[in-house]
Amino acid sequence: MNTPRLPSGKPQKHIFPPSARTWILTIAGGCVIAFLVLPLAIQHFSDANAVAQVADRAIVEATPTPIPFNAEVLAPTSCALDTPSPAPEATAGVMVSQFTLLKENDDYPTVSQLQNRLIELGYLDSDEPTTVFNSATSVAVSLFQRTISKPMDGIATGELQEHLFSAEAKPYEIKLGDSGTDVESMQSRLNELGYYGDKVNGYFGVATEDALRAFQTKNKITEDSIFNVEDRDLLYSPQAKPKIDPTPTPSPKPTPKPTKKPSTTKKPSSTSSGGSTTAAPDVPNNEAPQATEAPVTEDVSYNASYSPDGLISVASAMLGKPYSWSEESPAKGFDCSGLVYFSLRTCGVSTSRYSAAGFSSVSKWGEITSIGDLQKGDLVFFKNDTSSNVSHTGIYAGGGKFIHASSSSGKVITSSISTAYWTRNFVNGRRVF
Repeated sequence: MNTPRLPSGKPQKHIFPPSARTWILTIAGGCVIAFLVLPLAIQHFSDANAVAQVADRAIVEATPTPIPFNAEVLAPTSCALDTPSPAPEATAGVMVSQFTLLKENDDYPTVSQLQNRLIELGYLDSDEPTTVFNSATSVAVSLFQRTISKPMDGIATGELQEHLFSAEAKPYEIKLGDSGTDVESMQSRLNELGYYGDKVNGYFGVATEDALRAFQTKNKITEDSIFNVEDRDLLYSPQAKPKIDPTPTPSPKPTPKPTKKPSTTKKPSSTSSGGSTTAAPDVPNNEAPQATEAPVTEDVSYNASYSPDGLISVASAMLGKPYSWSEESPAKGFDCSGLVYFSLRTCGVSTSRYSAAGFSSVSKWGEITSIGDLQKGDLVFFKNDTSSNVSHTGIYAGGGKFIHASSSSGKVITSSISTAYWTRNFVNGRRVF
């Protein structure tokens, strides 16, 4: 076997041994990465971050600023909050739910909206709305509280207003266990019609419930023993049927007269219809032209004659007397139909206690359809802006003025019939004399 030869020439010399060269190359590669590759990577990620920041800024700028909470936006349009300036100290800053707490003597624009809702549901006599929360408004709120079985304090809290303005709000009603001047008035009217014979005490007890049911049965309306708006409209109208139907007066049959023989002419008797006696005034239903009994206070004086002037005299003497729900006397006050009833009866007009709508439908009194045709002593009737039904009445005093018990003013006042509100809501008039 031959031994291999080494290459000829001089042997190669290396500065660093092989192991040292490996470390040197590793260190050099690390330097290249540290000084070239790493800066380039940092620059790349910095540019990407800048692009992301620009995009985020664009999104933030495109997003609208949130609108702060405002109770006015959430309140229903029928009772939108309208904070007056300055606010009364009595209720300043008091907020319950979406509504401002309201009580007697407060003066807010929202009071007129509250009154309109109470009128709509039958708890308040129709009248030109006002911003003042007066005693009549307080009574109306109390009546609503009675219906929903709440304490009758007359304060319209936010919770109560939420209920009042809701679709579930109950219209006016009286039921077993209730009491008030309206119960007393109902008992009096049921007594007049022959349904109620117990004590008129203003308490809705079993006897009143039985009388009301009998009235509902006879008049063919819902027999639920609850006195609601439908029952009230009928009870205080000429269309209400009494418990016992009146016996009709039979028409006399003409008696054939025998043919008389000619005879000496006799002198006319004193009872002859051809005499010269003065005819009695034309009084509807044999009404006597004299004053009937009526409660009168000592500080009131008037000329209660059976005439337009007499009617105006009585009504004028009541000016300033307080408005009072379901009342009809100078001592206690009047509602609108109560003033008309008292004035008519005091002047000798025979009439029942009707509502404004009831008086407007008395057919025996001539109807007036135009304001321009009204005369002194005519009864005037109005609706309101939310209904076409008669809901207010007064007595025309001439000169474009009428006298009425105003729930808005809280007393008997004289108003101009020529204002926009009363002109657009005039329905008709009735001529009594």
